[in-house]
Amino acid sequence: MVYVLFETPGGFALFKVVKDGKLKDLDSLHESFTTAEGADKVVKLKAFKKFKDTKEAMKSVEKLLVGKMSKTLQKFLEKNIV
Repeated sequence: MVYVLFETPGGFALFKVVKDGKLKDLDSLHESFTTAEGADKVVKLKAFKKFKDTKEAMKSVEKLLVGKMSKTLQKFLEKNIV
């Protein structure tokens, strides 16, 4: 089972990959995301964690930039990936 973590300005989004084979062809992967229907065939939103405020968002970004995980991200992943 493959998951994709995406950080947005509003929070963390965790997607479950539906078709693993699509990830192997990286050159044409972007074509699957030209429409919402196409993206829906590749990934499904599993969970979203909204940042409480700008301060929490900045702390998460700062941690990721140095290769570490914020407490918010760690708890989010522990809760949503069994």
